[in-house]
Amino acid sequence: MSLLEDINALNKAARLQADYKLIDFEPALVPMLKPRGTDATFFKHIPNFHGILTGYATMGPAYMACYKGQVICIFGCIPLWQGVGECWLITDQSLPDHARPFHRVTKLILDRFMSDLSLVRLQITVHSKNFLALKWAKVLYFKEEGLLRRYGPDGKDFYILARI
Repeated sequence: MSLLEDINALNKAARLQADYKLIDFEPALVPMLKPRGTDATFFKHIPNFHGILTGYATMGPAYMACYKGQVICIFGCIPLWQGVGECWLITDQSLPDHARPFHRVTKLILDRFMSDLSLVRLQITVHSKNFLALKWAKVLYFKEEGLLRRYGPDGKDFYILARI
């Protein structure tokens, strides 16, 4: 069994402090999230984005990170085809208060996505105005591949990055 299929083992591997917990994606908890910055763009410009996230969760592993019962981010990976996957992430306004554990768990999860899903390429898109996310993605070994002009639901540009 893959670590991605056992939430208790995933929490143990993440070595989270007592107030933090990873849970399997739960659609009913999405409204608890207060999307921050450019992440709010999706909810603002895409009708029923909540339903789209639920669809993402049926296509691949999807989780919620919580602090004291409050959802601080939702994320997952959609396998596109053999060896290629795309990660998605929506963050809460409170996420900056949880930067250290979030970063450490993200590194673990990305490595698990690559190994457990047998990926040779993991890609993400980042809003061109989200400078912090772009910098952080590069720390996580994503390499910028190009600019997707007018790609976003708000008509703004996005960068595409990949981890090979």
